[in-house]
Amino acid sequence: MPVTPADLRTAATLCADSLRRLDADLWDKLAYGLEWTRSKTAAHIADSLDFYSGDLAMRVQEYLDSAGLHYTEGSVVGASGQIEFSAASLARVAEATPDDVRAFHPTGMADKESFLAMGCVEILLHGHDAVVGTEAEFDPDDDLCKRILGRLFPWAPLDTPGWPTLLWATGRGE
Repeated sequence: MPVTPADLRTAATLCADSLRRLDADLWDKLAYGLEWTRSKTAAHIADSLDFYSGDLAMRVQEYLDSAGLHYTEGSVVGASGQIEFSAASLARVAEATPDDVRAFHPTGMADKESFLAMGCVEILLHGHDAVVGTEAEFDPDDDLCKRILGRLFPWAPLDTPGWPTLLWATGRGE
């Protein structure tokens, strides 16, 4: 089954809701495993989604030195809303993009489903980075994780739980 625009929106809602549950005192602390704060991590998620939207919408064929918006670190509420906004934009672009269109990504030319799956990975993995070690819950849908694995990590096992396997496939789990 494909990764869909609805999946991207679902991932963004999960991430945004989890971020909104963070203690505000933790917002400027380092995210798990990163040299970025939780605030910068959330801005990175929105930036990535906007770059994907722009590349897919413009059908970019090569690396552009600078394109898209660059979000600054902000409040938990503002960052959460920006992630949902940027995910909705990428979802709309994907919905309007014909199946045969390919656009540039540093790992290779990608179709709209690949951009949706990569967007889900950005949201889920960096959302996880931002909330690990806090009391905020973060539990992505198993079927979504397995669809992402099938699309982006076809070598990963599919007979294991989706979320731990996605963490493993991206270097964040055992």
